[in-house]
Amino acid sequence: MLPVERHRYITEILSQRGRILVQEVAQLCRISLETARRDLALLEKRGVLLRSHGGAVFMEHSAGEKTYVPSQIEQGESFRDRSNQSPDSKTRIAKRALQLINPGDCLLLDSSSSSWFLARQLPDIQLVVLTNSVHIIQTLAVKANVRVIGLGGEYSAKYEDFVGVLAEQMLKEFVINKLFFSCHGISHEGGIRESNEHHARLKQQMLLSSEHKILLADSSKFGRRSFARICHYREIDTLITDHLEDEEFRQELAWSNVNVIEVSPSPLQKKTKNSRNGPLAAAHN
Repeated sequence: MLPVERHRYITEILSQRGRILVQEVAQLCRISLETARRDLALLEKRGVLLRSHGGAVFMEHSAGEKTYVPSQIEQGESFRDRSNQSPDSKTRIAKRALQLINPGDCLLLDSSSSSWFLARQLPDIQLVVLTNSVHIIQTLAVKANVRVIGLGGEYSAKYEDFVGVLAEQMLKEFVINKLFFSCHGISHEGGIRESNEHHARLKQQMLLSSEHKILLADSSKFGRRSFARICHYREIDTLITDHLEDEEFRQELAWSNVNVIEVSPSPLQKKTKNSRNGPLAAAHN
């Protein structure tokens, strides 16, 4: 971990907890106690924290005063806006995703509207579901056989979910069978991307914690430019979409061993299918 990454990490923990011990810094960042003390001393000079015996406390700042705390970049639509986009496609994608779920699975659902559509379709069977989404927690709370584990962290009113280092750290404690997640944009040039770095970083940890990675992405996501990179598409196992029109990208995904499942065939596929079932096919019937 680079020094600038450590400093951002320490700052986020302090902003959420209010205090931290030198030993905790050393363990979380995998550095020596001496390096941890130097990091805290540097952050104290920047006005982020106030050192105390064995650790540090977060410095509260008055309105308008500059701090070292990274600004919360909240680019992209709110959860409510996204949940109203392409509901029919997301419902079809969710219903197809159900076929990949078995009783006893441990699932991880991100806070995307696509995952929420999936949560609404989940049957009341023996499952463990981890999520950082408030809406998914509320949706699954009524299912007696589904055990729900919420990922804590910093709450985002816009996205109605939890993000940050605490959520990322919690994920490291689990081994998850299947991850279902979505993204803001996907292309063969830019890979799979998100609208802000906070969700991108959390989804990177979700991928690391999961055995099977399933991307739920309706066709509006293809070719969309997005701010922060999550991963290359070769890092996922399955893509479920309504339709994929870019044949070049379809071939790229095939070369990367990504299983593409389409719930609504593209116009080209429909035309090909119809031609196969045309007059010649009828003549054989």
